[in-house]
Amino acid sequence: MDKILYDKNFFKALIKDSATYYAHLPKEGKKQSPELLSEHSSLTFTYSCKIIQNQSLGACISKLIESSIPPCISNRQHAHVEIQKLFETAIAFHDLGKLNWDFQHRVMKNNRCTDLKTCRHPFGSQHSVLSMYLYLAMSLYGILKDEDQETQMFLYGTAVYFSYNIVQHHSSMLLEAQNEIIWNDNRLCELSPYLNLLNGYDFTDGFIQTFHDVLKNTCSVSDGVFEQMNTYFTKGTEPFALYALMRLHYSLLTSSDYLATAHYMNDWGDTMCDFGIINEDLRQQIIQNASTYKYNLGIYESLQKRDVPKVTELTEKSNANLNLLRKSIAIEVIGKVRQHMDKNLFYIEAPTGGGKTNVSILAAAELLKDKSINKIFYVFPFTTLITQTYETLKSMLCLNNNEITELHSKSIRFSGRKSKDTHTYGEHDGYNDDEYISYIDGLFVNYPVTLLSHVRFFSYLTTNKKEANYVFSRLANSIVVLDEIQSYNPTTWDTIACFIKEYAAYFNMKFIVMSATLPKIGDIIGNAGFTYLIDDKNDYFLNPNFCERVSMDYSLLSLPVPKSRSEHEEYLNRLHNVLLEESQNYSDRNTFSPGSVYTIIEFIYKRSASEFYALFSNDVFFDEIFLLSGTILEPRRKEIISKLKTEEYRTKKILLISTQVVEAGVDIDMDLGFKDKSIIDSEEQLAGRINRNVNKKGCKLFIFNCDSAGNIYGNDERYKMMKTISSGDYKYILEKKDFDFLYNRVLTKIITRNRSNYFENTHTLKNYMSVLNYKRVNDSLILIDGDTLTVYVPLKLKTTYFKEHLSVLDELDICHEEFVDGEDIWRTFERLITNHEEDFVRYKAKMQRLHGLMSYFSFSVYPEGKDFNMLQTYGEEKFGYFYLASYRDIYSLESGINTTIFTESMFI
Repeated sequence: MDKILYDKNFFKALIKDSATYYAHLPKEGKKQSPELLSEHSSLTFTYSCKIIQNQSLGACISKLIESSIPPCISNRQHAHVEIQKLFETAIAFHDLGKLNWDFQHRVMKNNRCTDLKTCRHPFGSQHSVLSMYLYLAMSLYGILKDEDQETQMFLYGTAVYFSYNIVQHHSSMLLEAQNEIIWNDNRLCELSPYLNLLNGYDFTDGFIQTFHDVLKNTCSVSDGVFEQMNTYFTKGTEPFALYALMRLHYSLLTSSDYLATAHYMNDWGDTMCDFGIINEDLRQQIIQNASTYKYNLGIYESLQKRDVPKVTELTEKSNANLNLLRKSIAIEVIGKVRQHMDKNLFYIEAPTGGGKTNVSILAAAELLKDKSINKIFYVFPFTTLITQTYETLKSMLCLNNNEITELHSKSIRFSGRKSKDTHTYGEHDGYNDDEYISYIDGLFVNYPVTLLSHVRFFSYLTTNKKEANYVFSRLANSIVVLDEIQSYNPTTWDTIACFIKEYAAYFNMKFIVMSATLPKIGDIIGNAGFTYLIDDKNDYFLNPNFCERVSMDYSLLSLPVPKSRSEHEEYLNRLHNVLLEESQNYSDRNTFSPGSVYTIIEFIYKRSASEFYALFSNDVFFDEIFLLSGTILEPRRKEIISKLKTEEYRTKKILLISTQVVEAGVDIDMDLGFKDKSIIDSEEQLAGRINRNVNKKGCKLFIFNCDSAGNIYGNDERYKMMKTISSGDYKYILEKKDFDFLYNRVLTKIITRNRSNYFENTHTLKNYMSVLNYKRVNDSLILIDGDTLTVYVPLKLKTTYFKEHLSVLDELDICHEEFVDGEDIWRTFERLITNHEEDFVRYKAKMQRLHGLMSYFSFSVYPEGKDFNMLQTYGEEKFGYFYLASYRDIYSLESGINTTIFTESMFI
């Protein structure tokens, strides 16, 4: 079948008097002719074709269509071709409803179209419903030519599904919400006069009557389209395929519409053609630079010579042997990837300190040899991991700002990006196209390599929101590295596994799931098909350079758990004495850095950390004591970590008192650790911050039990399971690194739940997909329980914290001689958010940069309980923040929130 070319000539021929209908008007004051509806329709379709071509989506769309056709359809090839046509025409015809006389006269101020003045209908100047009506009429016109009634019914039902994307293309995807609104009271029948504006169709009275009868029955409970599709035509099909096909279509429609509109509004001479794809030059650059970077060169040389270190001979603890073990891990992973290039799901399970980040980069570089792959996503649970890995990737692979980006609330993305070679459009409306293209690149994630949070990434997989769906069409043919998978609550593991499996299969996405404490989430759904890139993990986990790098000390667990305030104070005093004694002993025998000691103690709650900090007010042993918690601002956190890495501080006696935020990928190397017992993953994470390079002796991690972890982990199945295992099993897991001992019990419970009819599970998820309940699918995966509120502290910070962003401060006219005043930044934010006269893109670009600066003054809390009620007496909520106006009474840069005045454990 010849492919229809939906170009300007097609729409000029389709629309009677096409030169009289407008789609958009130019910006005020701009000398530009109105855009014709025929021009916009053609341009939208052109952009959809460009996205499909650049992203290599053709095979993906074809696969989704094929899996959406039920077994009852006899001529599958014919159905496939017809669905493909419906897919394309829904994009091409999405704005035909702008033929609406009210829209032309009231919105377009267009007096040239004189037809249909007498056509009255209840939709006003709204154009999406009329677009849907015309699309369905034109589709049914072709479908009725098919002799098979079963095929007619199926194709019409598919057209109805596509038509909802037309109706919703200015809002979120909500299929079920439209049923009553659109089909009620036969209102669509009043739109029939608009059929006269289309050429090439013999819309007889008989056809129109048949069409309207079909419309009336569309939502019929007994035999309507939705009932037929949901109960009959979904049998034997893959629920995910239909769901993903409709979402991909919606993404292409809305993305293409946005780009086509931007194209006209900004008077671009040519269509945008750079969508942030890994082209062949960049592919070879990444592969080459990954293999020749520092000691990676030695890895590939050993691989080529088959000179692989013998792990069984590397039992002596030393930094040299640790590096050989890391080399062995990398060689094994590279070899496994090469053997399984046809696979899409991979596990990397390697010990803490085994070089997982580097190994994942090498694995990704190998997978890039599959030329169908054209993007890389790195997904992390913590911002610190994003920023650390961003710098590593940028340096190792020699990537520029056009080739790599980090997406999170603390990044300042629009900071002087230069136009790509293909974007040379000049100046428009007071800002240049660099800024506009930069905004679009961020909106559509037009970058070959992207680092982002797990919340943002999984929202791309599940969301029904319009703007987030722009990125959906960019996901196919990509490598996705999911780091620290164990940080997700086990209640999400089955849903995550389900989505990963389906997207890998239909979108040609290659997932690398990695962690030192790796739950085998693929086991939940049975046939996920993960490939282990390390055959026998125990070769490494049980090697003394990993499992004996830090010795575990459980002696403090014999202390009775405090149950009152007085017992709590006594407990902290005893802990203080033990920590001081152990730190003195280590300092005395330290041969690596004589006289020095780096000690870390981690509490569950900020209050205990602050009280412990106060106990050292009169001690003189430690040269410096730092406090890290969730209420410490990012610049202070970076300053502390930076100091701990310097040669000057390595000669000192340092105590770092922290809450669990230190586990979030903080790159430090301590000598001694003390850890309040929570969940085993957390214990292992802190152990990984001690003696990281196996160049010290006598390093220990002491486990104690001061505060209950129930408020944080009470709903976590791992925490529940830990209560059922013995102290011997607990020690065994930590010392033998056998995390599967615990995980297998958790996974078994999840698997059992998924077999039940009394819980929401993966079967429920597939049911939601099969009926296109986009909202419920989106709600099925919540990675963070409970909403947090961002607290803004308007104190003054040293300008040195902002050395990379001085140009942004200048642009926003914020003084930065010695200090940057948080009050100045807040006032700039208030002015910007209340000023709606500025160009939208310039506003969004400025706001992005401003939010990045504001993150330097912000931390998050859970807005509930007595503590939050008390916190409210020191500030107020406005513009989505809690502005801590009276911060001097309860906050300091060094200590964060003064928790002594609060009664609960709100802060962590």
